[in-house]
Amino acid sequence: MRKNPTKYSEEFKLSVLRDYYSSGMSKRKCAKKYGLCNPTLLSSWQSKYGEKTLSLPSEEEYDDMARRSKEEYRDENAALRKRVRELEKALAYSRLETEA
Repeated sequence: MRKNPTKYSEEFKLSVLRDYYSSGMSKRKCAKKYGLCNPTLLSSWQSKYGEKTLSLPSEEEYDDMARRSKEEYRDENAALRKRVRELEKALAYSRLETEA
């Protein structure tokens, strides 16, 4: 018994292709991740959409980045570094719990 073909929206196809390009995973893994019936779907989507999937940031996003001051970048970096330290401590604690 043959299933009816699943219809995927263009938005879904493009998001899958973006993820495929950015993650570097194999077509088989990507197809499995998104529940696609066949990895060849990705190939057909690639030929259909080409480079459309690699869209650049919009002008609004560039404007937002340009308006940010160096202090805002420093604050964000400091917060991210703090978060990394917290996560590293949590990971070390979790490893100790596992060993115990």
